[in-house]
Amino acid sequence: MAPLRPWSITLRLVLCLALCLLLAELLLQALLPELVAAPVWGGLARLLAVLPLFAWCARRALAPLRGLEDALRGGAAHETPQPVPAELQPLSDAVHGMLARQREATEQQRRFLADASHQLRTPFAVLRTQLQGTMSGQLEVKDTLPKMLATVDRSSELVRQLLSLAKVEQLVAQGHWTEVDLETVARDVCLEFGPLLARKRLDFSFEAVPVRLTTDPWLLGELLRNLMSNAIHHAPRGSALGMVVRVLPDQAELLVWDNGGGIDAAVMDRLFEPFQSAAGGTGIGLGLSICRQIAESMRAQVQLFNRVQDDRVVGVDAVVRWDLAPSSARAIATGRPHA
Repeated sequence: MAPLRPWSITLRLVLCLALCLLLAELLLQALLPELVAAPVWGGLARLLAVLPLFAWCARRALAPLRGLEDALRGGAAHETPQPVPAELQPLSDAVHGMLARQREATEQQRRFLADASHQLRTPFAVLRTQLQGTMSGQLEVKDTLPKMLATVDRSSELVRQLLSLAKVEQLVAQGHWTEVDLETVARDVCLEFGPLLARKRLDFSFEAVPVRLTTDPWLLGELLRNLMSNAIHHAPRGSALGMVVRVLPDQAELLVWDNGGGIDAAVMDRLFEPFQSAAGGTGIGLGLSICRQIAESMRAQVQLFNRVQDDRVVGVDAVVRWDLAPSSARAIATGRPHA
């Protein structure tokens, strides 16, 4: 059976005051009737009699407040919240909600650090084995060096993404947003990836219209870099790849598409979790997690879709959508400036 809610503090104080006035009057009438009859001295005597009684009663009435303080100070907030007076219920709910979110964030951070430490230990253990095998002569140098280079590259990419994730969390917490042109940032990011696109001989296409967003320029650029990097990583050499910035009814949309085959629908949502990758994937598994965190800070949605042509999955579309005010969407569509 659930415990009953304590009495209201306001009701307790009102009852205490009434009881104190009654007791004081009865005591004074019984002990000092002549003094009570005097207008000035009677009022002073009543006040002096009521104050200590009311102080004691008020202490009892405010006991639930001290109980809540002791529960929070002693760590009992980790348990099921106990019933409190109605006046304290909003405060109790807010404090317990904040502590629950803090515990969840701490647990997520603990799991993330455990995964990160494992991800960092693995390539170094592999690198150590490769070095020992090469030094002992068990492994051929010309065959092992490219593998060692790939291990070092993977470790460097992991460290880069961990640093990127830390900066994302810092910028999101600061929340210093400015107006940014999505088309300009997208064009700059595409130019950054020019050498890598040329190295894989990818047929790249870019289509964009001006779209103004309120966000952090670096965060927006990092979102696009991770989507582009992911698409290039999965695109076969000599295939097609592209980026599109367009305006839909009441929404702005960024699309990064590739022809690298599809993704198993069963793992598609899981790919946005840290250190998760598709079956047979060789990525770190942090890029899409960073994308989702950045998108959520912009109140945007990021999703992956398999693209089907002729009843066959040919690639993946990474889509980010921002909600726009109707007036902004119309202004962008007609090419007029908007407020």
